[in-house]
Amino acid sequence: MKSDVFNCSIGTPNGFDFSYPSLSKQQEQTILAELFEQLLIFDRITISTSRLNFALVFLISRIGINSVERLLESGYIKLMIWTPVIVHGTGTQREDNTIDESVIYGQPPIVAASLMEEDRDPERNIKTALSHFNFNKERKKIFTKIALKNYIVPDGMTFSNDSAKLIIDAYKGNNLSNIGLPFEKEPEQLNLDQRQILHELSNKILETAVLAKYGLKSYENYEHYEICKQNLSNIGKAYNISENTSAIFKLENLPNLKALYLSGKLDFDSVFTIRHLSNAKYYRKWINEIGESNNANEITSEYFKEIKGRYRFFETTKGKLLRNLSIFGISTALGTAITGTTGIAASLIPGLLDTFWLDSILKGKNPSIFIDDLKKEISHE
Repeated sequence: MKSDVFNCSIGTPNGFDFSYPSLSKQQEQTILAELFEQLLIFDRITISTSRLNFALVFLISRIGINSVERLLESGYIKLMIWTPVIVHGTGTQREDNTIDESVIYGQPPIVAASLMEEDRDPERNIKTALSHFNFNKERKKIFTKIALKNYIVPDGMTFSNDSAKLIIDAYKGNNLSNIGLPFEKEPEQLNLDQRQILHELSNKILETAVLAKYGLKSYENYEHYEICKQNLSNIGKAYNISENTSAIFKLENLPNLKALYLSGKLDFDSVFTIRHLSNAKYYRKWINEIGESNNANEITSEYFKEIKGRYRFFETTKGKLLRNLSIFGISTALGTAITGTTGIAASLIPGLLDTFWLDSILKGKNPSIFIDDLKKEISHE
């Protein structure tokens, strides 16, 4: 099973925006560093974008259209238009800039909504982003064709309706008293602060529902939201996987992946090389299988057990016999090929095999080999 993580850190976390955010250089680099890490420890990243598609504008402007196209074509990233919307009334502004809250009473505390049909159209979404760049028509056509295959468009109104209903029913059932919102009056009579609490909770339910539906891991910890518990079993803990990868790197005297990018030791396009290292896929599978439920101490123990476990068979009587027979068989064949005899040349081969063949074949795959490969890549860079 592929590991798919949700990235909502590029721009606004939802689709209902009116302008692009203004980011500092440091914020931009942090966003790229997080994406860089995700590309190396997860199989795929699903990036949340808005009706204005700031995410795609940001990526093209920072890493280039060719790299973005390559990420899409390789299936490393997908774009999700965040279609569900939940809103709540905030009152009206008086001439003296104070807020008149009286108009909200008698109205529902939260209302389910969705992006309009034209804002849910992937092709229009791509066109909106590309309008900020001076690419020729043919280049835009090629990119659009590739990007369209990698879009996800949730049924926004269904998610919004379900989330709003769930939170209102929870309030009426007095299930929100533990967060300071006991059922003491009808939902329509809640004040502005109380409506804000319902709005925030309904958005958390909405997020977890979408993540659970699409099988996405999350960098946000929802465990303290009791009301989201139903969805949590289907949401992987990406933050644990990230922290445990950093712990392993520390063990190997390496900065974590984000730091390696920020320091310039690895550039962004190196992800295309590193993802194809011989043990990269194995490492992603291993860390995603055990990294969610273990802390840093436990992951260190698992890391060492994984390494030692690969040698355990060859420490047994049968393993030693197989090892010796294998070396003898290959040595004899190789010696004959080189010298035409099984003489002196053949006797020299086991030393070569110990460093070459045994190191790669008998050692098998384990997380440390990926770390070693990564160190070589850093040296090469």
